[in-house]
Amino acid sequence: MMHLKEAYYIEKKENHYTLKKKLSQHQDDFAQIGIYKSAKDAKEAAIREMIREEVNQRKHLPLHQIVRMIQKRYRELSF
Repeated sequence: MMHLKEAYYIEKKENHYTLKKKLSQHQDDFAQIGIYKSAKDAKEAAIREMIREEVNQRKHLPLHQIVRMIQKRYRELSF
């Protein structure tokens, strides 16, 4: 299993990649977010999930700051 960032992980199976989110720091409990054909698709989904969470936590931010935050997330996780 590959750790992306924060609580997000990608697990490779025989013919797909599973995006998971760790539910607890002290246990190996994971929630399955989705199944994707490639690691790139799983990574993109993880970025969208992280952005969605951050936007929901910071609903009061102006749009230009949200756009900067989205751009920052994509730069951090590009590989």
